[in-house]
Amino acid sequence: MRKALVILVLSGLFFYGHGQTLPKNDPLKLDADYYLMDKDFKKAMNNYLTVLKTEPDNADIKYKIGICYLNSENEKAKAIPYLQEASLKVSEKYNSSSFKETNAPVDAFFLLGSAYRINNQLDEAMNAYSSYKNYLDPKDDYNLSVVDQYLKNCEYAKSMKEHPVQLTTVNLGSPVNTVSANYNAIISGDGKTLFYTSPSRQGYDIFMCTRVDSAWSSPKLMTSALGSSKYMLTTDLSRDGQTLLLTLEDPLNSEIYISHLAKGRWSKAEPLPKEINSKYNETHASLSTDGKTIFFTSDRKGGLGDLDIYKSVLDVKGSWGKAENLGPVINTRYNEETPFMAEQGDKLFFSSEGHEGMGGYDIFYYDFSNPAAGVVNLGFPLNSTDNDLFYMPVGDGMTGYYSLAASDAIGGRDIYRVTVEERVGDEENGRVGEMLAEAIPDSVVPEEAKPDSVADLTAFATEERVGDGETGRVGEESEQAKPDSVADLTAFTPEERVGDGETGSVGEASSMAFSYKVQIMALKKPVDFKKFDNLSGVVVSYQNDTWYRYTLGNFSNRSEAEVLLGELVAKGYHDAFIKTEAIFPKFTIQIMAVPGPLVDMSAFSQLPEIFATRGTDHFCRYTTGEFGTKEEALISLNDIKEKFDGAFVTVVGW
Repeated sequence: MRKALVILVLSGLFFYGHGQTLPKNDPLKLDADYYLMDKDFKKAMNNYLTVLKTEPDNADIKYKIGICYLNSENEKAKAIPYLQEASLKVSEKYNSSSFKETNAPVDAFFLLGSAYRINNQLDEAMNAYSSYKNYLDPKDDYNLSVVDQYLKNCEYAKSMKEHPVQLTTVNLGSPVNTVSANYNAIISGDGKTLFYTSPSRQGYDIFMCTRVDSAWSSPKLMTSALGSSKYMLTTDLSRDGQTLLLTLEDPLNSEIYISHLAKGRWSKAEPLPKEINSKYNETHASLSTDGKTIFFTSDRKGGLGDLDIYKSVLDVKGSWGKAENLGPVINTRYNEETPFMAEQGDKLFFSSEGHEGMGGYDIFYYDFSNPAAGVVNLGFPLNSTDNDLFYMPVGDGMTGYYSLAASDAIGGRDIYRVTVEERVGDEENGRVGEMLAEAIPDSVVPEEAKPDSVADLTAFATEERVGDGETGRVGEESEQAKPDSVADLTAFTPEERVGDGETGSVGEASSMAFSYKVQIMALKKPVDFKKFDNLSGVVVSYQNDTWYRYTLGNFSNRSEAEVLLGELVAKGYHDAFIKTEAIFPKFTIQIMAVPGPLVDMSAFSQLPEIFATRGTDHFCRYTTGEFGTKEEALISLNDIKEKFDGAFVTVVGW
């Protein structure tokens, strides 16, 4: 598939000789065409707009203005009226090498379809693509397949938009983001070193920021230190932060470069050897977590399509081995781009024009440990009807660094930390690498805190009903673990009570509102609460899918959750993300309380979900359900008491 919309016109631009006679506007047209070839779309557009003032019926100029707008940061919709008018005067005899040409090429319909698609006018996009298809030669298999792919994408986009995933976006803010566009963000494994690319007058500039505590330093211009040319971009930073990969962008032969950090200084970037760089284009490269495998894109001979993803493995002598194509499951006949391996697990994240998507490019992943799942689209709104490229994953990959032209962006595109909250295939949710631990031995849990069976769980239940006037005790729970009255509830609230600051009257009903929690991790095997001694108020939940989810916070205000998320990321919890729920819960049903955690919560599998919270009194309280009103909780209590007679309604957070 076409590597960029601009290729449609660049391939036909004519290089004029010095001896050619030029009419009045020809010098402007000539400069504009060269700016366009040089991808300086702003200067090209300014010249074309000047020409259009004196040649208002020139469809060729309108066509090229449309190309410039389609390659802008945040003005792509402005391409539509120019391409609409250009498509009214298309000619199959279009002559790209004549300054006298006033018609537009048939490709104007294709670009108009793309402009409509990017602007989410999907029916109009399909009409324009169909018009373009009508002009194609029935034997033109490649371009027919291209337009068919885009028509499918429009249909798929409609479906994707009806079933969005929940997406959290956190703008990295100033000083990282500036009034200029910032993109191709790459970050070290400890989250303390960030490189990215911004446009400059000469091409691109490369910047570096370092994180101290929870704040980023001012960006440091690294272009000169790296010895990079005006067309060198960031592509990857090794997890240890010691190796930087860059792409030297060249329309004829793009190559991958490498720089190393030694004694506090980055070396001049040098090209990688011929096993990686060929006489064709290598447009992106990234390293595996251990640095021993490199994944890169190339349109070299022998591939399956345009740009394919390859890998090469470092041998015992420290040399890169023969490039290996990743094959037809990942690569298509069109472009695959910007591959990254997740830090944890076996997921390869990449962008593709050929897999089922809603763009141009969409972002996908392939899990080598679960090949039956195939290539998975990360969903809308992370993917859009535009081109979505360069998603740099951290942790298990469902959180990453990505550039967006969002409403709160400082510049044309800002760098965001994004998290897909409703994950595709939630059973794979949240593997955390070094935080994974084996199940805690039985000795960790006090013998007196262990039920022998599900039937014995009631021996640990507290029978006191908070707020309903009933008193009494069942089992052997310590008197210190129980409040005497509603007024005493605050004595049992964790020191850092996470929420909106309300203590919450038990009889008080709340209206429907959203709540926000920060999920730290999700594990198949539980870990001891001691893993979170540097945090206060961690809640572990266990659901029928047998995953243990560890969360922190219970906010009615999303901004508070975002502050907590930033603090957790700074502490090394790179997989953390915000979970949004439809109510702000004030009530829950307590099943039991024990002086020490039950590591294995599978005994509660008959419940839809069970939560465990360790209080400042060191008792772990096991609850089920989250309710906005006491009345709702009491309705569910009747069913719960059939299984756990000692269950009672209590306030969330104590």
